[in-house]
Amino acid sequence: MNKPSGKNIDKVNSSSSSDQVIQNLNNEVEFLKKTLASTESLNVAILKYNPTELIVLDRDGRITGFSDTKVRSSKRVPIIGNVMYRDYASRHLIDMYAELMQVMATGEMRNFPELVYSDRFLAVQIAPFPEGAVISCRDITERKHAEMALQESEKEKDLILSSVAEVVIYMDRDSTIKWANKAASESSSKSLDTVVGGHCFSIWLNRDQPCEDCPMQRIFKSGKVQQHEIQTPNDQFWMSRGYPVRDDNDRVSGIVLVMLDITKRKQAEHEMETIQQQLLHSQKMEAIGTLAGGIAHDFNNLLTAIHGCLDLAMMKIDEGESIYHDLREVHMAATRASDLTRQLLLFSRQHLTQFKPIDLNKTIDNLLKMLYRLIGEDISIHMALEPKLWSVKADPGTLEQIIMNLTVNARDSMPKGGQVTIRTDNVHIDESYQDVMQEARAGLFVRLTITDMGAGMTPEVQHRIFEPFFTTKGPGKGTGLGLSVVYGIIKQHNGWIHVYSEPGKGTDVKVYLPANFDDVQKPDIPIQHASDLSGEGERILIIEDEKCVRDFAMRALNKNGYEVFAAGSGQEAFEIFEQEKGKFDIIFCDVVLPDISGVELVEKLHQMNSECEILISSGYTDRKSQWSVIREKGYTFLQKPYSLMDLLQVLRQKASQN
Repeated sequence: MNKPSGKNIDKVNSSSSSDQVIQNLNNEVEFLKKTLASTESLNVAILKYNPTELIVLDRDGRITGFSDTKVRSSKRVPIIGNVMYRDYASRHLIDMYAELMQVMATGEMRNFPELVYSDRFLAVQIAPFPEGAVISCRDITERKHAEMALQESEKEKDLILSSVAEVVIYMDRDSTIKWANKAASESSSKSLDTVVGGHCFSIWLNRDQPCEDCPMQRIFKSGKVQQHEIQTPNDQFWMSRGYPVRDDNDRVSGIVLVMLDITKRKQAEHEMETIQQQLLHSQKMEAIGTLAGGIAHDFNNLLTAIHGCLDLAMMKIDEGESIYHDLREVHMAATRASDLTRQLLLFSRQHLTQFKPIDLNKTIDNLLKMLYRLIGEDISIHMALEPKLWSVKADPGTLEQIIMNLTVNARDSMPKGGQVTIRTDNVHIDESYQDVMQEARAGLFVRLTITDMGAGMTPEVQHRIFEPFFTTKGPGKGTGLGLSVVYGIIKQHNGWIHVYSEPGKGTDVKVYLPANFDDVQKPDIPIQHASDLSGEGERILIIEDEKCVRDFAMRALNKNGYEVFAAGSGQEAFEIFEQEKGKFDIIFCDVVLPDISGVELVEKLHQMNSECEILISSGYTDRKSQWSVIREKGYTFLQKPYSLMDLLQVLRQKASQN
């Protein structure tokens, strides 16, 4: 076989290589066709099935394609070849065509998370590629409406919760405040930004740590509503109620805390409690006063008989005899007993009083010598009297009793000596005084202040000082009636008393009496006793239910020139009056009788004989004594206990008028 030449071999190889290249090119073309077909198929699939609205543009912004979703979701179908945004720009609030050109010029993608388009909200993204850009668009209208509804709901919630007076906050498990209303800010005097993120114990209680046994923490353990009262450092009171908030797993994840300011309610409760205490105290004092008045009435009857019988007995005995001195001691004891019953009547406000304008300074001056004798040499008296002091309308005797009792109390508080200061001044009281002195009232008052340098009193003692028979003195050193009597007298004078004292710092006692601007009367000249007090045969009808008093009066008057008839009741008095045809010069009647009022009885008897003189007697002057009627009728009144000389003198005066 003939072998080909080398030249022929080169031709054959060249031809084969060329064919291979062509084949490769054909293969590549085929691959590119398949790839292109696949890409076009993918692009078609993307545009057909992609749930996002897509628009494909060339570099001039002309539409080259769009997704089926765009067709379905748009009211206006895009047209191939139209310039995007330039031909559709009327419904956009911003110039989207300029934004599109800017993206393709810079090659930087732009996002518009919430683009308003007509009645829709769109999330738009413009992404560049070499041949143009792709616009993807998602309709977020439903989500946006939900967000807006949520925002509106939150706004309404904020508006509602910020309109209530209660503090409302939400706390997580760490007691961190996540939300608070306007009242929370106002109540704490802190900004809302400060409150949110803080802790309830730091915001309202100024604490660094949660409260011990915090009720709010118990909610996380029990899952139940908790309620308690708290007092903040600024003296506000709050009713705090916590409600558990549960997550989807029914686990307590937080607390809604509602706090109501109950400061005014607590103050009202305190005021009510104070008023109730005052009422109970007033009722107790009134009850004891009624008891004291009743006891004093009975004692005055007995003391009248004792005084009278002693007077009769002592008139029969020579002063030199030893029994006379014994009777005199009994008489002195009876006088002291009379003083005690007088104090009981002063306390119970059943003592006969005669009010008239009085200069308090002159009353103090007149008592000064007696006060020095009462307090002793180791105690000095300092006077600080207002020169132009207003007058007061008072009963002279009871006013003196106030000064003496308070001065004696001041003396007793300084067993080692010291100084008592007596001060008077004019004061104008306004309503603000009621914060310090609850019994105070507005007006013009004269104030008497007695200050000592003694041991002072504890609040517990101060609370009881006006109780009758309460005393801090030792046995036999006091009756416990001194301040009770003062209290009763001051109440009778429409005033009040205020005591301030601290242990070791002495005591201030301030008495407030209403000012009076009537002229002060000159003191009356004492009536001198007549040299001869015996009667001249005048006929007297004595009406007295207490036998011992009735017997004494009959014996005394029979022995002193009077013709006496006696009755123990109203019925007996009528019978005697009728038997004697009303021929009496004087009717001497007790106020309280078992079957009729003494005042009513003498009125009826006086109608039967208007020539009779009337003398009324009683051991006390409460409403049963009808003191107002006695004064209105002008009847002469003789206060029990009375002595024989008192009785004879009054009867002599009545007899001389007949």
